[in-house]
Amino acid sequence: MRVVGHAVEFFPGRKDRYELELDGPTDVAGIIERLGVGRTLVMSAIAGGKRRDFDYVPADGEEVILITPPAGG
Repeated sequence: MRVVGHAVEFFPGRKDRYELELDGPTDVAGIIERLGVGRTLVMSAIAGGKRRDFDYVPADGEEVILITPPAGG
């Protein structure tokens, strides 16, 4: 899984890449929860080259990209 955007600093270890082992099929919302971050830090998700809803369940091994909200000032 990858995280893209300015809010990556609020993700565990401030990393932009994670490998998660899940107990079974898990939707995007569950993946975000497993990372321990609030859903407000994720604006959208992309998997299989398409924007996905938070109830989307990625296939085993499918890369999920979490897009964080833009920041500015």
